[in-house]
Amino acid sequence: MMNFKPFLVILFCLALIPLHGVTGNIIDTTDYSYWRKLAKISKMFETMKTSAISIVNQGDGETRDVTGANALAYILDPANKSKYISAIKNKFETRIQTMKIGNGAATSSVPSHELFYALLALDVIRYDLDPFVLSKYEGWLEEKIMALVIGKWDPHGWAMRMLYYKYIGDDAKFENAKKEFDIGLAEHYMANDGVSPAGNGYCVQRWNSIERSAKNSTLDIMEYMGYNEYYSNPGIIGLKEFMYGYATAPFGRILLYGDSRNAEGQTPWNIEDGNIILSPHIVSAARFSPEAYKYAMWTLREGAGVSKGAVKGYLSNYIIMAGSAAKNNPIEFNTDDAVLAPSRLFENYGALKSKEQYTNALYVSMYNLKGNTEYHTHYEVNALAMAGYGEILMRNAGYDGPNADVTIDGVTATFNFMHSNSESANTLMIGGKRHTSKEGEGIIEGILGENIEYFRGSSSKAIEGTHLRDVIFLQPSNGVNGYYVIMDHVTTDNAEDNVNVVWHPNAATLNTIKNATEYFSEIKIEKGHTGPHIYSKNEATLTTFLGTPPASVEIKRTANQARSGYGYAADYMYTNYNTTNQRASILTVLFPGDNIHKTGDLSRIESGDYTGSKITQRQIVDVAVTSDGNSIGAYGSETFQGENILYRKASGEFISYFVKGKSFKSGQDIQTGFKSDASVALYMNTATDSEGVNGKIVSPGTDVTFYAPDISSVRLEGNKLPIVDTGSNWLRVNIPKGTYNLELMNN
Repeated sequence: MMNFKPFLVILFCLALIPLHGVTGNIIDTTDYSYWRKLAKISKMFETMKTSAISIVNQGDGETRDVTGANALAYILDPANKSKYISAIKNKFETRIQTMKIGNGAATSSVPSHELFYALLALDVIRYDLDPFVLSKYEGWLEEKIMALVIGKWDPHGWAMRMLYYKYIGDDAKFENAKKEFDIGLAEHYMANDGVSPAGNGYCVQRWNSIERSAKNSTLDIMEYMGYNEYYSNPGIIGLKEFMYGYATAPFGRILLYGDSRNAEGQTPWNIEDGNIILSPHIVSAARFSPEAYKYAMWTLREGAGVSKGAVKGYLSNYIIMAGSAAKNNPIEFNTDDAVLAPSRLFENYGALKSKEQYTNALYVSMYNLKGNTEYHTHYEVNALAMAGYGEILMRNAGYDGPNADVTIDGVTATFNFMHSNSESANTLMIGGKRHTSKEGEGIIEGILGENIEYFRGSSSKAIEGTHLRDVIFLQPSNGVNGYYVIMDHVTTDNAEDNVNVVWHPNAATLNTIKNATEYFSEIKIEKGHTGPHIYSKNEATLTTFLGTPPASVEIKRTANQARSGYGYAADYMYTNYNTTNQRASILTVLFPGDNIHKTGDLSRIESGDYTGSKITQRQIVDVAVTSDGNSIGAYGSETFQGENILYRKASGEFISYFVKGKSFKSGQDIQTGFKSDASVALYMNTATDSEGVNGKIVSPGTDVTFYAPDISSVRLEGNKLPIVDTGSNWLRVNIPKGTYNLELMNN
């Protein structure tokens, strides 16, 4: 008689093995052949295999090296799996067992990445281990994972709990932990656009650092396991595009907002030995969107200086790049795909860049969060940061670590000043009072893609009054250099309050060219080796011109961060403006320069209720003025009504104009301009061709009369509008609410 007992035992044992895969509940063994094939047919994946085996051959090392590399080698080189199992076991015995978990960032959130790599490795080899040994290792892991702090650094703690519950097959606890992980993750980006509430430094560190793998790689592991909700999440897609395209300057270094430590220590890449990519996220951005990938390639090539990189041979890195056999969507990268991100308006962040695909491109941004703030967010609503010509030109405070004061050359910046006092940022205050909220109303409108670009940020929660900050960028065009005009419109709640505008150039010394009018900063290292970190030989500068006369200007001094050799004592400008009927409109010109690009000639304009500046560059003359928009103003032959007026002439001939307001007329025999029933934002390129002129408009929904020679029709997004009324060289139409491309036709 045949004995069925051995067969039944085998069946029973097989029944105990999770259906997801022979080895574990996270890593599916059915993917092994697919992964091995990739290592044979793809140079990138072959290199990752070689990297893993090379790390193994180096012997003991960091947990991620030992467990990450040996787990991958176990899969790709099964003939030598006993060697790899032994190395993983040794790391459990010597590190995981003895690991101490505390309640601080360095003792809880940072060690969690070790547990991440160890758990994946154990999932791979679990059925090659003696049951007693396996149980011991699982007990150590569980102890350490459950000790991770909850309530702070939640995505780390919940990520590891979630993965551990998946490992042991506890679906109920897994689902509960997943809910908490998703909540914690969502606190790290604005759901509507992806902007990081922690500021740019923490953003790039959290999402790229190899020491944050439990947070930044777990969502990839979740996607691998079939939870298809992270690569398609609009907020996370926006985060990836923001991080690689807009959190950094065109040369790859961060613009400082929030608790940004410094531009050297916090980068959107993790690279060792010049071209070895430790953390794969800068090259796996393609998982999220083509834009995120192209911007990441720019940052990798132009920021990190990597043209041909190799991804380090960790199991998690391989999974992220290869994906599953079922989806069969491996990704590779090529820095030839690099694109510098263009100007863009997020709901919580405005970004204006010059159009060149060039590391020396100009860039100004503004931070204005509509909610979802956190500890690392600063009180810097409507704060600006600027880069250009290969340098950081204007910076906010950042910080030097939790509760850390900074003293340099006898000048102290307290943690409270850097973290909680809006005076440490390039923003506006009322009555000398620091902001009381980290929230504003976001970026509420803008115009992009033209030679003049614009956006408006709104703030009322943070101050005792309202603040509309308008940022206008004159792109390098018409043969002259680009620059920025900032127009601040303020209403105060209290009649006795003045208005304070603060500027922090990224320079040790602020040079006074003309008191209360013009100031000059050189981005350089001063005597005594003090000053900002320098990234180029361009000798970059920043001219700050106060077009609206201030009541007074104070030159103050602070200390800017002491980490990574980036610390220096620095001058900053604190400008004070009086109000009229509790209102103020303030114009400031910010003009970058370097050893090639010279600053224009700047002079002040005061005409009735309007103040501002004339900016001259050879034959090009720009006029920029501001007011509260309630009166008609004039300068030369031009008349206008609006909060912001800016127009350009070349040798006396009109080129373009921008208005946030109700009217503009050129003063020519045949008028060029417009008049509207309600305030609009309008840019027009007035250089006529055979068919007409074009521009863009932001309309609240109003009738607009356009003046132009021989005007015959108006097209909105290519569609001809019905004519409300018309006459010689003018035409009246209704512009519905929205932002539109606009054409004035003359045929």
